[in-house]
Amino acid sequence: MTNPKKTAIPKDLVIELHRIMCPGACPDYSVFVYGDGRIVYEGRRYVAVKGRREGRILGTRVKQLLDQFYKANYFSLKDRYDAIATDGAITKTSIFADGKTKEVVNCYPSQAPEELYQLEKMIDEISQSGRWVRDQAGQPVLRA
Repeated sequence: MTNPKKTAIPKDLVIELHRIMCPGACPDYSVFVYGDGRIVYEGRRYVAVKGRREGRILGTRVKQLLDQFYKANYFSLKDRYDAIATDGAITKTSIFADGKTKEVVNCYPSQAPEELYQLEKMIDEISQSGRWVRDQAGQPVLRA
């Protein structure tokens, strides 16, 4: 991949976030962000909305997210960060751009770099996944 500050959003860009159920009532869902601004959400368990939903974001927001992957030096991160405890959730992030792909598995709580945690949070924020994950009062859903 080339320097993101000098290039347009790759046509093949797909950014993924998968939050996988933990032993408790952790939200279990996936979010896909495409280079054209499409957002696809798939809710499974402990979320306000189960099933598939779609949305859109501006290209500037997609570019901001792409730039964050570079800032986090994502392609240099380990492929997996194992938990330092056994009862945490698992989060997978990945990016496909310019024909290259990278996936990172983060098993909470881990000793992953803070940049990875910030990137995971930013994917949720930019995709606005909270509108499907949390109830109308903004609270976590505690039932499967």
